[in-house]
Amino acid sequence: MNDKLPTVAVLMSTYNGEKYIRKQLDSIFSQKGVEVKLFVRDDGSSDGTVGIIGGYSQKYPVTIISDGENVGPGESFMRLLYIYAGEPDIDYFAFSDQDDIWLEKKLIIAVQTIEKCEKDKPILYSSNQFLYENGKNKGKRHKDIQSVTLLAHINKNTIAGCTFVFNKELAWAVANVDKPDRRIIKYRLHDAWIMLVAIVCGYVIYDDECQMLYRIHENNVVGIKEVSFRDKAHRLTRMLDRNSSNIRMITAKELLRLYPSIGQESKKNLNLFANYKNSIRDKMLLLCNYEIIEECLENAVVFRLKVILGMV
Repeated sequence: MNDKLPTVAVLMSTYNGEKYIRKQLDSIFSQKGVEVKLFVRDDGSSDGTVGIIGGYSQKYPVTIISDGENVGPGESFMRLLYIYAGEPDIDYFAFSDQDDIWLEKKLIIAVQTIEKCEKDKPILYSSNQFLYENGKNKGKRHKDIQSVTLLAHINKNTIAGCTFVFNKELAWAVANVDKPDRRIIKYRLHDAWIMLVAIVCGYVIYDDECQMLYRIHENNVVGIKEVSFRDKAHRLTRMLDRNSSNIRMITAKELLRLYPSIGQESKKNLNLFANYKNSIRDKMLLLCNYEIIEECLENAVVFRLKVILGMV
């Protein structure tokens, strides 16, 4: 009888997180039913974050990468995955933000759910979250079941990477190919890319139950936060930037390039985005695809205008 607990590599990117990180670290090392190994990449903190993590490393299995370089959260998480994806003693991977609080069965519930699925396929578990603000649980973040289809996620990110737990087959599928265009990780972040790889290469589980408190505060690096006028101006500037405004096209092209053996249905849908600039006919195919329009973050008028202007 094998009594060995499944080993989960928790990948965490930190940046000036000293105010909240202790509670998150405590919740990670209080997980039931799994063996946790924490791998942290600090993204150039100027506060006491690295020192706090170093203190935990005296008691728990913690590996810290602190090179002083600030590359942003998406690239920081991806660097961790590229380093540890092939580790033979790791069974599962999970992403962690620095400021949340995990319920004690977060990881084992995900692991047990994945283990019920088909073996040797890339599998991603994701879930809902409790919103946590000013010390109070505000209830579920998502009131509706979130879609895990390709068309939903090529258009928008609705499921947070901090809920992700995935098997080593998915980690290897991501890490054992060329790196995607850097703009994808910069603008859509690591979790959007990994979700899409899981959709086209394996499958995704969405659990509407919540196993973590998603902390909302003024210093959130990513996720839910108050949008200032400066943030809105930055978003408008980015939308007008041809490189970032074509992020769906870029993402579709990269999925087709890096995963040529994906199914025909996925290829057909990705080609609609990848090729829409090639001709008026291709543009019309995207303009008239009501299934895609229903899944867009924008309303139909804005989406169609972006297609006409070549900004999707």
